[in-house]
This record gives sequence, structure tokens and C-alpha cells, in this order.
Amino acid sequence: MKLKISILLSAIILLFSCQRDQEETQSIDQVLKLYIKNSTNPDLLNPKIKGSYTSASLLDLLGPKDSLVITGYSLLKDSDTITYLDYPAGAIRLKIDSLSNDNEQIYYSLFALKLTKSATSSDKDLIKIEYKSTPSAFQISKLWYNGELKFTKIPGQPNIVTIVK
Repeated sequence: MKLKISILLSAIILLFSCQRDQEETQSIDQVLKLYIKNSTNPDLLNPKIKGSYTSASLLDLLGPKDSLVITGYSLLKDSDTITYLDYPAGAIRLKIDSLSNDNEQIYYSLFALKLTKSATSSDKDLIKIEYKSTPSAFQISKLWYNGELKFTKIPGQPNIVTIVK
């Protein structure tokens, strides 16, 4: 009798421990691919091309100190060997108070992109990224480059932004 109760109790425990989690999994879609070109050069981030930038760095403008260096980004090449800045994350995100429902929250990051051509020549551009967070997804929603809206998320599409300087 004790053996039957023990087996029954074990079966019940096993049944409850195998129960599926009913909570939804949140997908993360925050990787940004940033291309920079001009009318004569389709790859301003390739330092091997004359007239391109020799280096790029990201400086967080929301940190406890101004212009804190952001790490974790890379300069990579796509299948056409065009260089792009791959930014997965790293800058501080602040929550924007909104009147939307409780299931949606909006965050933003603000940082400078310092593009250097030589010891005496560099550009410092401003990037603001807005993120939308819901129980099902955390994703880039919009991107502004020097105050101009350059990207609005299209569901299912990658976060690719091309800047023409």
C-alpha cells in the first residue's frame, strides 16, 4: 500500500514539474546595422578607401559622465564587402513616461558617433534610438540621426539604416 501511495505521489509531482510555462517569451530585436556613404563613396566606414573615415567611436550622452565610451559595437562587412557599424547594445536606456497602456513601455538611448578622418578632422553626429518594450517583444522602434528621423521599424524587417553625408 505504501508503495502505491509513493508511486502515485511521485507521478503527481512529476506531472506538475513537467507543466509548461504559460508566460510568453519576449523576443529581442535591438541589433542595428548602420551604413554611412556619400554620393561618391558607398563605404565611408572603410578606412582603406581614400576619403573614408579612419575610425568610429560611440560616446554615451546619458551616462553619469558626459561622453562615456560605449563598447560592444563592431565594424563589420556585409556580403557585398561594404563596411557597417554593428551596434547590438551598450548605451544607457532611459524610460519615457507615456500614457500608453501598461503592457507597452518606451525607452531611449542618446549617443554621439565620432567619425575621424585624421588627427585634425572629425565629425560628431548625434544618434537617438527609441525602443518599444511589450511582453512579447523588445525592439528598436525609431532612430534619429542629427535630429532627423531616419528609421521607423517595420515588423519582421532588420534594423538597417543608411546615412548619406
